[in-house]
Amino acid sequence: MDGVLKGFFVVGMVLLVGYILARTNALGPHGTKVLSTLTFMVGLPSLMFSTIASRHISEVLSQTGLISVVTALCCMALFALSGAIGRWGVRRTTVGALATGIVNSTNLGVPLSLYILGSATFVTPIMLFQLALVTPVALTILDLTDPDGKKTSMWSILSTPLRNPVTVAAILGVIVSAAGIELPDLVLDPLKLVAQLTVPLMLIIFGMSLHGLSPRQDSVDRVPTLFAVILKSAVQPALAWLLAVFVFHLDTFSTFVVTACAILPTGQNVVLYAVRYGVGQNLAQSTAVITSALAIPLLLGAAWLFG
Repeated sequence: MDGVLKGFFVVGMVLLVGYILARTNALGPHGTKVLSTLTFMVGLPSLMFSTIASRHISEVLSQTGLISVVTALCCMALFALSGAIGRWGVRRTTVGALATGIVNSTNLGVPLSLYILGSATFVTPIMLFQLALVTPVALTILDLTDPDGKKTSMWSILSTPLRNPVTVAAILGVIVSAAGIELPDLVLDPLKLVAQLTVPLMLIIFGMSLHGLSPRQDSVDRVPTLFAVILKSAVQPALAWLLAVFVFHLDTFSTFVVTACAILPTGQNVVLYAVRYGVGQNLAQSTAVITSALAIPLLLGAAWLFG
């Protein structure tokens, strides 16, 4: 349990730094936008490529990884269906679906996996799934859904992933990993060095975005936010447990692993995407805050339940 509290304490301190920066206006009126652009254009692509390229592609095919993928896809599909029925809009629904399926696997999942489960490799399949599949598809949707309603040519649609640095980095990482290419340290080390700025900057951006956050500012997001929180903090962990016990018949420890991974809150990169594309910011921020608060008692409860 100490590991759970330690992980949240570290994240909370960095979030506080971002909040203070925004409250004191230390970075000026465009600070959040500049940092989010830097992270999106440089840090996140470096993180994605170095993470995927340095791991074997078969890691995502493990049973625990498969359960994480299935539960995330189910919850994202449920949110997308609800968004279509409720007419929440394609762009806001996309951000909401990300909030239900993208977990904080990097800056929270890695330390918690290390402290609680004994190894950081348990969150690797989740990272690969999110970085190589979910994120590129979602960002492509956000790129294609022009808010001005302009017609998009077929070539523009087909080439959209290739014009997004995050997507390009993911594609190149998958190619290198699948081909079994071992890149030299002279190539990977600079990328890993740049990638190290991504996690703290994401947390700082998230902390800055909390300044002035008020759910009452955009009441249209209340229902989507509530539904996203329910899917992320209740449905996904419950579904992971059911699959682990009744479908895959995993042992107690492995069941705890998939349940704990499903409990992880919404990742800060969802907030980054919302800020970057200027849509669903209140939805992403509120879901991330609430699921982070709920994750503390839920993880402690899971640790106690599974011994």
